[in-house]
Parts: sequence; structure tokens; C-alpha cells
Amino acid sequence: MTGHVLVLGALGGVGQAVAEEFHRRGWQVSGLVRKGRAGELPDWVWPVEADLQDAEAVAKAASSPVDVVFDGLNAPYHRWAELARPLYAAALAIAERLGALHLFPGSVYGFGEGMPDRLTPDISFAPTSEKGRIRVDIERSFAEAARDGRVRTVILRAGDFFGPTISGQSWLSAFIATRARQGVIRSPGPTDVPHAWAYLPDLARAFVELAGQRDRLGAFEVFHFEGHTASIADIAAAAGVAYRRPMRVRRVPGLVFTLIGLIDPVVRASREMAYLWRVPHRLIDRRLETVTGPLVATPLEKALASIRV
Repeated sequence: MTGHVLVLGALGGVGQAVAEEFHRRGWQVSGLVRKGRAGELPDWVWPVEADLQDAEAVAKAASSPVDVVFDGLNAPYHRWAELARPLYAAALAIAERLGALHLFPGSVYGFGEGMPDRLTPDISFAPTSEKGRIRVDIERSFAEAARDGRVRTVILRAGDFFGPTISGQSWLSAFIATRARQGVIRSPGPTDVPHAWAYLPDLARAFVELAGQRDRLGAFEVFHFEGHTASIADIAAAAGVAYRRPMRVRRVPGLVFTLIGLIDPVVRASREMAYLWRVPHRLIDRRLETVTGPLVATPLEKALASIRV
């Protein structure tokens, strides 16, 4: 089943990857952009130039019925406390006005530092960070809207994003693998801790499959995208294959991030999430493929070779 998808954040790394997969699978794709930025979209994306906060204007600019709204929005990391809740409330209002299914990429933030190493969709939230508490609030607002019969939401929770469309904004391409071509992998924590990762083209395929099964889904659904579970040592081994050279792992002490954070607000904002490099975790969900069908993961070494470093 195909249809018409409106991608919010269509010029962002996540939005681009998802829009490309919807297009490849034969969907009509529209992208919400700020006024004056329509020319930056591919020619197969219908530009929706409207104010994110004006759901009526967005619906009018979409020009035809929309079946699915993909929420690829993201607040600047250091301004989450200020911007995240209103940003996602606006996305929910757009989906409600359009009468469309709302697709949302979730994160592991809400589970907190005490999370178990196997994260299934039935695990309760126990946030230990401000960003985690904000994420929990946002997902709770989606559930409430679904219970009230206003908007259907499907959350697909995933680990750290990486891929060719998000190169400068992911931990892998912005920090860990920036010197991979020189044979160096940098580690923000212990090198042997399993960590959840989501290669964006694979994640995008899962979202498209869920959208295609929208008639089978309930008012509020949560799935976990297993993606790759890999320690920094695993990343180094895969990078060695991808770049055809041995890799040396260099551990960067936490003090370095603290000092950089004195002048860089984004690095400073990331410090509360540093536990994700110390606490082993993987996403598990056997139900997802009963809805989507088999999901094939891109081998880690091939995925790493696709990112720009």
C-alpha cells in the first residue's frame, strides 16, 4: 500500500533518508520547508512552504490528502528544554489537521542510566536526564492524543543514527570515525560496551513498511528497531574492513568533553547523556517483523563505508 507522505524536517538528515525511501517505493512525497528553501528539495518532493506552527496553512499548502506525516523534526541539542516540546506538539497538530498517521522516530533516552541491557517495548521509562524526561513527556502527549481519538501515532524507537544523509550530525561521523581514513577510531567511553545504532537507510525502510501496513495498526503503537548493536571495538573492526586498513582505538577522556563544553554549548548539552557509552544496551522487538515482514540489515562494514568522514 502506498499513498501520500508529508515529511517534516525534509532537509534534515533523518527526513532526507526517509523521504528518499518513500519515493523509491512509489509514494507521493511532500516536504515541509521554511519559505524560500523549496529550491533545496529534490525535484520529486512537492514543496510545502508554510509555518510549522500553523497547521491550517500546512494543510492548505499540501494541496492533496495526506495519508502519513513523518516527524523528522529535531531541536538543536543545546536548546531541547526550550524548543523540543512545542516542536513536536506542532507536528502532532499538523497530523491531526490532516487526519494522517503520525510516524515518529523514538530514542532510548527515556529508559535512563539504570536501563537493562535488553530493551523491549514493554520496559518502563525511568529517565535520569533532562532530555530523557522531555522525551517521556513528548511520547506521553502522543499517547494521550491517541486515547482521545485525535491522532494515531506509531513510534519506532532506535539507537544512535548514522548514515550518508546525516554525516555531520551523528556521533559516528562527527567524532568517532572522523579519522578513520588515517586508521584511528576515537572512543567517547569504554571500548567494549554494546551500544545501539540505527543505519538510516535501514531505519527508513522499516518506517515505509509500517506506513504501508497502516490499516493494521492501532491508535498508538511502539516498536523497537534492532539495527546494529556494536561496541567501539566492533566499530573499529568493521571500519578496518570498510577502509582496508588496521584501526587504532583512541579513548578520549571525559574531562576533554567537559573542557570543550565550557565553550561549546552542544558538547556541554551532550554530557548528561554520556552514560550511554558506559551502560550496555540493545533494542529488541520480535513483533516488528510480524507487521513489516523481514527487515534486512546492511552489514556494518558496508554501512560505515557509506558515511562521509
